[in-house]
Amino acid sequence: MISIKKHKFGFLFAVLVIALVSAAIGNQMKNGAQSQTEESIPAVKLIAVGDFREQKTVRVEGGTVQSLDQADLKSQISAQITAINVKLGDQVQAGQIIMQLQNGDISAQLEQARARLDELKKGARDEELNLARTANNEAKAALVNSIKDAYAKSDDAIHNHIDKFFTNPRGKNIRFSIILNVGGSQVSFYPSDSDLGQRVADRKYKIETMLDEWKDLLAGADAAADDADIENILAVSKKNLQEEIDFANEMAPLVNSLSSDNSTYKTIIDGYKTEFSAARSAINGSLASLQGTLTARETARQTLELKLAGASPEQLRQAQAAVDALESTLAKTSIVSPISGQISYINGRVGELAGGGSLVAGVVNPGALQIKAYVSENDLREIAEGAAVKIDGGGTGILQTISPAADSQTKKSEINVLIAKPGNAPIIVGQTVGFEIAAKGGADPNAYLLPIEAIQFTANGNYVLAVGAESALERISVTTGDIVGEKIYVVQGLDGDAKIISSTRGLKSGDIIKVEN
Repeated sequence: MISIKKHKFGFLFAVLVIALVSAAIGNQMKNGAQSQTEESIPAVKLIAVGDFREQKTVRVEGGTVQSLDQADLKSQISAQITAINVKLGDQVQAGQIIMQLQNGDISAQLEQARARLDELKKGARDEELNLARTANNEAKAALVNSIKDAYAKSDDAIHNHIDKFFTNPRGKNIRFSIILNVGGSQVSFYPSDSDLGQRVADRKYKIETMLDEWKDLLAGADAAADDADIENILAVSKKNLQEEIDFANEMAPLVNSLSSDNSTYKTIIDGYKTEFSAARSAINGSLASLQGTLTARETARQTLELKLAGASPEQLRQAQAAVDALESTLAKTSIVSPISGQISYINGRVGELAGGGSLVAGVVNPGALQIKAYVSENDLREIAEGAAVKIDGGGTGILQTISPAADSQTKKSEINVLIAKPGNAPIIVGQTVGFEIAAKGGADPNAYLLPIEAIQFTANGNYVLAVGAESALERISVTTGDIVGEKIYVVQGLDGDAKIISSTRGLKSGDIIKVEN
């Protein structure tokens, strides 16, 4: 019995020791497992949905920046440029002369017209009549000399300068081409447009006949000729000069297209071009000079007639009208800026001819800008005048006008955005920019522009993840809309108080997570 009891207590003791050791081992294993799980729990960041409530916008590309206050300056007459007083980018004031055109002849004519008007108002004396007769004779002689001078300059321009651009320049087989002989080598240059080259050559042949006839007509011209004869010679001379001017204008593109990669040939050709330009100027100048002497002649003759007959009210009215017309023409020789602003465009150089109606300069006010663009019919329904505009680069503006009609071909309507603030990037006239227009109705309380990485896209729908009970993730079904860059519109399923996981990559519903501050 004693032996049995001893063994019984020993057994109980052994069982107790084993139980304690097992409990210790189990607790250690449990603590180890718990520590490993905490280390593997992912840390996530939360974002407040309300921070991403977004104004729905209409995106517009390809808008053109324009100045609200700008002026395109055109030459109202055809005349040579004598001065350019500004350069590109200069600031100018309203009324400042941008460019000056040749006006010597017009100024002279104006002085004569004013003098004639003064004489009409004063009446005539005997000595004035004698002076008027002398002036009339001198003006007649000057006109005859001007006609002869015009022929001489035309002959020189055609035969000493323009002939160089033709082979057989005075014969029926005339051709537009240049043959150069340099260092024993002969090279020919032909027109870039063969049809135009042939027309110019045919016209040159007719010019030769015209010059011969003109020369014969002038053989008997002098100051003693009858007024009727001089009038006929004058009419023919003006017609011939205009024919030469038109010929040179038609020939100019062919001349300008001539070039060579060989520096020696290029130097010679450039010299020919300079001669051609000088010849054109000489012919133009001859016609202008002839017109000036004709005006002087007419003024002298009319002055004499008025001195002889006395001035009538109608003559006084006509004389005043002549002065007014010349003053108006003289004013047109000064290209004046109508606004204060910045020079955005200059066309022409001193010595060149500014054609009537040609654009010679532009002035813009860089402080008053707008954007012109076009929107589709669908976008047009979403916008209204007065809407706020965000311009690429940080600028802001206001939708100022919307065209009431769409283009019949593009089906788009013109809109104009007034730039209120240019932003960090400079905005200049002529630049192409994109912008966003706030859509009608303001911000959508149920629409949010969230980062794309905050959305889980699955075959069964799209979801965001939020933190549920016991730090477990749970899915919230959402409806998505347009993608804008790296963000996407969520238009249904969320409210502004919700907080969601900023990035769902590698996560799923039910995962245990911890939230970073």
